[in-house]
Amino acid sequence: MDSWSGRRLSSNLHRMVACIVMGAMAIAMVSALFAGADPVHASAGEIRQEIENLRNRLDNIQGDMDQYESNLEHIRQQEQGVTRELGQAQVELRQVENQLDEALVALQMAELEVQEAEEDLQRAEEELDYRTGLLNGRVRAMYELGTVSYLEVLLSSVSFADFVRRFQMLQQIVGQDVSILEAVREQKSEVEYRRQVWIDEKDDAAYWKERVAEKREELKVEVARYESRLHQLSSREQEYLDALDEMERRSEQIAEEITAKQEELALAEGIPYMIWPLNPGSFWVSSPFGQRYHPILGQWRFHSGIDLAASTGTPIRAAASGIVLDAGWMGGYGLTVIVAHTSTVSTLYAHASTLRVEPGDQVGEGDTIALVGTTGMSTGPHLHFEVRVDGQVEDPKEYLPPR
Repeated sequence: MDSWSGRRLSSNLHRMVACIVMGAMAIAMVSALFAGADPVHASAGEIRQEIENLRNRLDNIQGDMDQYESNLEHIRQQEQGVTRELGQAQVELRQVENQLDEALVALQMAELEVQEAEEDLQRAEEELDYRTGLLNGRVRAMYELGTVSYLEVLLSSVSFADFVRRFQMLQQIVGQDVSILEAVREQKSEVEYRRQVWIDEKDDAAYWKERVAEKREELKVEVARYESRLHQLSSREQEYLDALDEMERRSEQIAEEITAKQEELALAEGIPYMIWPLNPGSFWVSSPFGQRYHPILGQWRFHSGIDLAASTGTPIRAAASGIVLDAGWMGGYGLTVIVAHTSTVSTLYAHASTLRVEPGDQVGEGDTIALVGTTGMSTGPHLHFEVRVDGQVEDPKEYLPPR
């Protein structure tokens, strides 16, 4: 925000005169407070240097924490990737195990079919041997017993009709023997073919079972590798979390030391110790003190305070006790409150949506004096906060505790 306008302050002189008496009373009150303080053994310059050193340490720790959080986020992304790959490998392993079960069932069925075919083949061979034995036995008996041969049977015919009848009878006997033998041979061939088919099925099932079993073992190794990697990442994540907890503890200790030094500096310089003008957790610093590129004017300008982005209606607190010098519309600042804390120190709170105090009101540290808004020259709801010492703007960070 721009520096306070001299013309604006001049136009408010008539209100400031009315506050002189109350301001004098406030100055006397603060002076009495500091007069009763313990002697300060360190100079203000030494205290400022100590505060600066502590802030540097705090910044270094915060930098380390940012790096650790970045590493932690990277580890968590890796964990997500490994977890996803582990899940895929486990699904594939379950599928392969199902395939292995199916292969085992197919192999068992093929083995049963082969066994059944071999039993059928054995029965066919026995039937063939039996039928062949019967035929051979009949021929042998005809030879050994001296029974007439087929030719003799035909030649002993008494007539041509008897010859034909005898021939047909012999033909039927021979044909029946031959048919039985052929049928048994065909049955045997069919059983042999069926047996070979199931032997091939059995070999295929056995081969598939071995391949699936190998794939299962590979997936088991892959799953174990993912689980080991996940365990390593989890261990590293816990290490980073433990380190972050330790750095958080150290940063809190340093913040407490800074607060103590600021209180000591307040006693040394007669400057009141201040709190953040918005409740912790309700804001973020959107623009620091110093040179910046102005979001509205579109050029580099000096920023005389800090901007705290917050929701409209967020309570604005007095950074320290004091007396309200002004409360009203102040041009680009919009609705603004100015609080005098000592004869040399004052704070300004700009762009409010609503004012809760009037000039001359006495306020205590933390009292609500206004609500966050976006009045005046503003791009969004926020609080513009300034600290002035002897009329000159100072970096508010030097007077506020670490966040």
